Amino acid sequence: MLKKTISIICLIAFVLVGCNRINSSGYVHYIHDFGPNDIECNSFYHYTRVGKGLNQSGLQRYDLITEKDQDIFVSEVPDEQMVTSYCGDDNEVYYVVITYQDGDDESVLYHYDLHSEACEIMMTTEGYLDVSRDAVTNKIKIITDAQNYYIEDGKLQQIELSDEIISEFSSSEDIVRRVADDGTIIELYKRYKQSEFSYNVDGISHEITALSDCGGEKSGLSNFFVIEGDKVIGIVQIAKNGRNGIIPCNIIRYDDLKKEILVSIDYKTGESEILYDTQKNTIRIVGYSNGNVYLLKGSKIICKDLADGSEKDIYSLSNKGNKQLSFSWVGSKLVVFDEYNLQVVANIQT
Repeated sequence: MLKKTISIICLIAFVLVGCNRINSSGYVHYIHDFGPNDIECNSFYHYTRVGKGLNQSGLQRYDLITEKDQDIFVSEVPDEQMVTSYCGDDNEVYYVVITYQDGDDESVLYHYDLHSEACEIMMTTEGYLDVSRDAVTNKIKIITDAQNYYIEDGKLQQIELSDEIISEFSSSEDIVRRVADDGTIIELYKRYKQSEFSYNVDGISHEITALSDCGGEKSGLSNFFVIEGDKVIGIVQIAKNGRNGIIPCNIIRYDDLKKEILVSIDYKTGESEILYDTQKNTIRIVGYSNGNVYLLKGSKIICKDLADGSEKDIYSLSNKGNKQLSFSWVGSKLVVFDEYNLQVVANIQT
């Protein structure tokens, strides 16, 4: 565990749903899990709707091999219960269910074993409760109003605040934190209405010069940054408007998005460069790994080699219906999910 005190307040949950018709107005397409990545898993979990109940009144596991759904949770009172967060793999899944009871709402953390099909309650509270995978430690993390926990050996272990490293997002500023293999903490920073994007290492601040003239005064940072060697690489969304502050990544409207930039920062030398600039809001960056950027152009998903500029079509999406799409990487597989109809529309091996 890294012994560095970083005071954090996580102000935005990245389960917010962005939506958009393909090549139309509304919210832009968005990413749940960035990649391609090193995840070794054949499971994709997603919300579902039970009857005429709440939009998240059920939880299913989509098997990436069989391409079939498996019920994990089906509410018996779908108009009063919903799943608010979840985290799972091929062996187990943790999920939180809230029951609305006339001002006395109750949240319950469940653990479901996929092999034994046994389900147990791990925690119950009337306050805030969330489960996710920690981006730094890769452990299952539980967040409550009073205390945060990791799940280790099937048990809840309290986390000391001084040991937590997490990103912060608000309407006035964004701070994205990543930890390099050698333990170096890189802190990317952007404040609303300021033109400078910057990063901090060991208490020393550096301007990200590649973004100096990108027109990002009203823009913030995305949470989609990865470390490759000495470089931090990720997506920056350039907003047109942002009248009332930074518009959170994933819920920025199509009409408010000017373009997206894939930027690379060498945190040791301070050098930075723009690897790819969409130049318009009709092209979206949906993934990056090892010199390849994955783009959504109209209805096509394209892999572009940044070294030689070559492009390869890897999938063509249907343009039917009012789809509200999200993108999740599970290892080298890209899962495209229809957030409106709550179903997988593409399972792409890249």
